[in-house]
Order: sequence, then C-alpha cells, then structure tokens
Amino acid sequence: MMSLQDFVYEKPMIDTEHLTLRVLTPNDIEDLKEWISDLSIYKYWGKQPSKGEKKPELLFEKQEKPTKSFHWGIVHKNDNKVIGEMWVYLIENNRMAKVAFRLSPAYQGNGFMAEALTGVVQFCFKNTELQRLWSDVHILNHASYKTMEKVGFIREGHIRQGKMVNTYCDYYLYGLLKSDVMPMQ
Repeated sequence: MMSLQDFVYEKPMIDTEHLTLRVLTPNDIEDLKEWISDLSIYKYWGKQPSKGEKKPELLFEKQEKPTKSFHWGIVHKNDNKVIGEMWVYLIENNRMAKVAFRLSPAYQGNGFMAEALTGVVQFCFKNTELQRLWSDVHILNHASYKTMEKVGFIREGHIRQGKMVNTYCDYYLYGLLKSDVMPMQ
C-alpha cells in the first residue's frame, strides 16, 4: 500500500466517468476566471474571495511547498474546463483529514461534485493510510451537505454559533470512516 508520504512531491490524477481531478496549472487561469470570483460560491464558504480568487493569475506566483495535503482542480471531460476544486488537508497523524470542495455555479446540480468526492474518498481510503475524512458545512448550505450524504458521509454533530473559517455560524460536522465504505481486509 502507498502512503501520504508517497504523494508529497507528485500529486495523483483521479479519473471518474465525467471528471478528471488534477493539479491546477497556469493554463487553467482563464477557466478559473469564469467562476472563482462569483460571490455566490462564497455565501457559505466562511470568507470572502481572496486576492488570488479575484485575480487567479496570482494563485500561481508562489512555488507550492511539498505537502501531504491535496488540492485538485476538477476538470469536466466534455469541455476540458476546470469547473471546481477539491481539497484534502488538515491531515492529523496520517489518520484523518478534512475535505472541502466548490463548484462553478454553471455546473452545479448535475451530480458532478458527488462524483468527484466519491473519487477522492476511494483514492484516500485505497491509496493512503487515512482512516477518516471529515468536513464542516454551513447549515444553510443544503447542496453541500446533500452531496456529502449522497457519498456516505454521516452527520456527526451540529455546532451552534461556531467559527467556520472567518464566520460565526451554525454548521454541521460530517464524517466518513474507511470502515464505513470498505470491507475490512
């Protein structure tokens, strides 16, 4: 079995039926400009768009540091456009990690995020030592928590007036264990 350490310098690509998840490159700037500064995707994100999200070319100015975390661009195979992003980060003891995702409004509502998240869950549990994935979701962000539930994440808690990034709000905690989705070897 591989481990998180095996992906520190070279990030994997994940292929699903309609999507490819891969590292973003400067060639993706035009695709990102189409949606990444759209304020609607920040409604439940916990913060406003950053300078780099307002001007995507800034996202590529700094050299990425080697890390166990993952940040993929979600590419729609039909039109080869970057339509979203997925993160696996805040990795603790190589055992658990947080997931976060966002999708261009033009592609929402088609099951693409559930497909991408399923691919990431399978990758993490088959190819790394991670045993738990989790996320926090604003209680009004129905689309995100429905996506998580569709993929098998379990609502584990309701945090009242907690801090989500830079915002105080009510949010749900979701978790998924490797043992929830993969039979014991």
